[in-house]
Amino acid sequence: MHSAPSAYRTTAPSRYARRRVALLAVCAVLAAGGVLAVAAFSTSAHARRLSPASTPAAPLRVIAVGPSAGATNVTGSAEVTVKFSAPLAAHSPLPAITPRIPGRWERHGPAGLRFLPSAAALPLSTETLTIPGGAAGVRGAAGGRLRTAVHVSWQVRNGSVLAIQQVLARLGYLPLTWTPDAGQSAGTGSTQGDLAAFYAPPAGRFAWRYQSTPRTLRAAWTPGVDNRMTAGAIVAFERRNGLPAYSSIRSVLWPVLLTAERNGTPNPEGYTYALVSQAQPESLTLWHDGRDVFTSVANTGIAATPTPVGTFFIYLRFASTTMQGQNPNGSYYVDHGVRWVNYFDGGDAIHGFIRATYGFPQSLGCVELPVSNAAVAWRWLHYGTLVTVLPA
Repeated sequence: MHSAPSAYRTTAPSRYARRRVALLAVCAVLAAGGVLAVAAFSTSAHARRLSPASTPAAPLRVIAVGPSAGATNVTGSAEVTVKFSAPLAAHSPLPAITPRIPGRWERHGPAGLRFLPSAAALPLSTETLTIPGGAAGVRGAAGGRLRTAVHVSWQVRNGSVLAIQQVLARLGYLPLTWTPDAGQSAGTGSTQGDLAAFYAPPAGRFAWRYQSTPRTLRAAWTPGVDNRMTAGAIVAFERRNGLPAYSSIRSVLWPVLLTAERNGTPNPEGYTYALVSQAQPESLTLWHDGRDVFTSVANTGIAATPTPVGTFFIYLRFASTTMQGQNPNGSYYVDHGVRWVNYFDGGDAIHGFIRATYGFPQSLGCVELPVSNAAVAWRWLHYGTLVTVLPA
């Protein structure tokens, strides 16, 4: 039997049907919510992709350095300053100074550093400031870095001639002693104090080491002046300490002088002085540590090529050498195997030479001795020995 259609349309839904409808509704809601959530997430991510990127920090730059590059005559205890284009980070790497100077770095102004030395640099030293760059270099508080390292060099001024004389007198390279005034010190016992004294020597008094010091030798001395006596003492010190012998004050002298001062290393050769008399019979007299130790007859230069008058120092020595030059008549000479040669002024030297007689002008400017006497003189003479030639 067929049911009527109207009865079918009006029949209430079963419990199964109601559950099915409810489930479909929940799924629809969840589906709608899911779409909204995805849409919301997608919108947020898109917004983030469209937001502007962070601006990178500007590179750090060095604006100024003091002392400036190439500066000379810089004070040994000068502060070092560096100014940057922006403040530095709290733990930024610091610059370095070579050769090393004791001291410390500190912040200086809003974008700077300052180095405060606790000891002076050596006289005539060339100091180089290196400000590190790159990934391991200095960095700013905002993150900027110095792209490449910066190097700045300067030269420290010379030390005091008086300071050199004080040290050389204490070590026996001068025929004088030096005593500090009350409250002053001869060698402080600290590197810091000794370096400071190189620039500002303490007050004190020089005195002749020997009462018998020749008058001509006394006349060659002037405190605080880089004269022949001081130059000779410097040459003697340099040769004794393995340095090239320069009569001028150079950078290599100061560190070796500082070491000798700290160690109290004395001159092992004592002090010798050579006096040449052109009063006939001409002679050479050697004075050593307070007494005359040797005298020899000598020949000096003829009228056409006289021996220079004055005070000089021995700067070059040969136990045997070849001497050559031009005679007054224009001819040339070559003398091989000349013995016991001590050059003191250009090509003029004290040396041995065979002559029939001695005691009057015969040479071309040198001070000639009998060869056996020259061998004795050689043992007393040294690099830096002063030689005074008196007029006839």
